[in-house]
Amino acid sequence: MRPSVGLIGYGRFGRLAARYIAAEADVIVHDPHGIRHAPPGRRLRRGTLAEAAGQPAVVLAVPVSTLRRILPRMRKHLRPGALVLDVCAVKVLPLRWMMKSLPATVAILGTHPLFGPDSDTGTLRGQRIVFCPARITPGRLQELRRAAARRGLRVHTMSPRAHDRLMADTLLASQYAGRLIAAARVPRHAWSTGSYEHLKALVAIAENDSLQLFQDMLRYNPYGGKFVRALGRAHRRISRVPSARTR
Repeated sequence: MRPSVGLIGYGRFGRLAARYIAAEADVIVHDPHGIRHAPPGRRLRRGTLAEAAGQPAVVLAVPVSTLRRILPRMRKHLRPGALVLDVCAVKVLPLRWMMKSLPATVAILGTHPLFGPDSDTGTLRGQRIVFCPARITPGRLQELRRAAARRGLRVHTMSPRAHDRLMADTLLASQYAGRLIAAARVPRHAWSTGSYEHLKALVAIAENDSLQLFQDMLRYNPYGGKFVRALGRAHRRISRVPSARTR
């Protein structure tokens, strides 16, 4: 008998996650904002919040700004012993909310797949994922690590704070740079230098992700403000260029 997984959230990443999960389990999908894209295949079906949250494993793929509101609503539907995972790009605050809102009878594991719809290769092999244990036994955590490894995933285990510091330095930095260039309306030329091509790719990736994702990373990553202030200081420093003198 195939296992069953509840998936709450069916945005761009939720749809990608559903495809991979459906290869291993039956998936009951619920999105608090409604499902515009019909789940494909007989292994995926729509369900109510109660149905999705009532599965042995529940994956939360909603935006960080939605997560805090959905947790109290799903609490009463969780079965004892269930495993609840989130896939948020920040970890400190979401895991704090989950520990506070969800019953002590469920296991909680923070995860962050370091890939998405734009970097999907059609296989999990070689892709990376971060595990941030919150409330889970060592044995169960090891079992999940082995299951991920069998599917080719490279698992990195770290604390929520270490994760958020890393994301502020990497993911938030690349998103910020891409959106900054896009907002400056830098012209797009058909061809130019190799570095310009890399810049265009960075802008395209940033624009493909929702503005809400970017704003959530800035708002809910405790190291986001420090990063933005550092950018401001760097901008002021490198902008001090003496005016050119002509004869």
